[in-house]
Amino acid sequence: MSFANTAKKRFYHSCLNADSYDKQQFERLLEMSPKLQQLEAQGENVFPGYVNLMGDQWSSLYKANPEINPEASGKAATHRPLIQKMMNTKEYEELRDQTVLDDFSAAIGTISMGETVIKYIEEAQKTNEQLKEMLDQQRQLQQQLQKVEQSINKNDMQGKRPTKKQEQAKQTLENQVNQMQEQISQQLGDGMNAGDILSQASQDAQQAKDSIQDLVSTSQPGSGEAEMQKIPLRQQLELAQHLKQNPKIKRVAEWAGRFKAIARKKQKSKHVFSVERDGIVQGDNPELLLPTELAMLNNPATKLDFYRRFTEKQTLQYSPEGKDSAGKGPIILCLDQSGSMKSQKEQAAGFALAIAMIARRQRRDFAYIPFATNVGETMTFRRGKISVTNMLRIATEFINGGTNFERPLGAALEVIENQRRFKNADIVFVTDGAAYVSHEFMAHYLQVKKKLEFQCMGCVLGGNAGSQPELEKFTDEWFAAGDLVEAAENSAIFKI
Repeated sequence: MSFANTAKKRFYHSCLNADSYDKQQFERLLEMSPKLQQLEAQGENVFPGYVNLMGDQWSSLYKANPEINPEASGKAATHRPLIQKMMNTKEYEELRDQTVLDDFSAAIGTISMGETVIKYIEEAQKTNEQLKEMLDQQRQLQQQLQKVEQSINKNDMQGKRPTKKQEQAKQTLENQVNQMQEQISQQLGDGMNAGDILSQASQDAQQAKDSIQDLVSTSQPGSGEAEMQKIPLRQQLELAQHLKQNPKIKRVAEWAGRFKAIARKKQKSKHVFSVERDGIVQGDNPELLLPTELAMLNNPATKLDFYRRFTEKQTLQYSPEGKDSAGKGPIILCLDQSGSMKSQKEQAAGFALAIAMIARRQRRDFAYIPFATNVGETMTFRRGKISVTNMLRIATEFINGGTNFERPLGAALEVIENQRRFKNADIVFVTDGAAYVSHEFMAHYLQVKKKLEFQCMGCVLGGNAGSQPELEKFTDEWFAAGDLVEAAENSAIFKI
């Protein structure tokens, strides 16, 4: 598709050393970002040729060595004072530390500057009397230019070439309009606090990147940047706008980041005390020692070394927790979204996304089943690959209503029975309530469980550590916690 045909106004006139590749790259960005298109339309109403200003804002942030082009003239020079004012601040250099050759940060920085600059121009046009006079003169010149252009177009429709007088009048008026626009730009630049605008852009770019990385990072330290790069730029920008416009999604992202930090700590602790074998750990429990260790104890040549390692808890023993299944079995999360969970729905959504990202890191199939009285849509993700759209759905959708255990368990069974890759799954069942589970349902549930060998861990929120007869029917183990943070910190929920 030709960019020239997609819109009337595009980035043709640069006051920087921007070449055709730079301009095409910005126009591709403009095509994929509805927010930039919105700013282009808003900016054009207050600053004719605004797309060129916006294009140079982006170029100045993205290019490795942007420089003012001293030979820029005409429309390319009309916004130069604003760009110069921006590039002559220390905040500009600080912002470039984030944005140089970084598609996402340069785009977010451009959007942030655009929003602030347009507001500044709108306010200046209302309060600055000298600027008002200059704008009136510019409008008069623009009207005269339009009349000349209409006259030339009329001649063209009649098959006539424009007269020399018309061409001279058009050229003169175009020069006067551009000169006036540059003076207006200079007036705006003189009153603009560029440092504050750039500081805000830097903050917005960093917050946007941090929030997305909170959402998409796995439990692996430092994985946020790499995981973010797997998402197409168009979707990154879409996600950034959702995070900015909806504070609830941002809070969900923060919760997801917190849960993944807990998971990292738990899994790191686990690996410190584990060896690369299933169900074997280091310790000093004589009842769990491996046969090879007992043989070393009975051998006079190795007995002393055995005692040294035993006192330092380095002898090999069977894990009291049984076989370590982390990174092997699929995960099915049944998450309570009844009315009583409303106060912690953002925390719960963050927890769900943390589980999803851990599944993706470990390449485990993942199913998400929200429930209340009824079950929401069951989402399944092969090897944990989850789209931005589904991340946003998990972050924002909430069922509300009462509590029913059989329906989410039935949905989990359906996933396990109908999708072979979910055999040997780990079900995590999180609720803050109680509900009756019939004998008929349990008979079927246990039959399928025996056949397909899945496990189920239950979590009761609200700190109710008393008897849970219904939960005990279908879980292999369960625990109580005040909230999901306590559950994550004090249970094996991130070790499944």
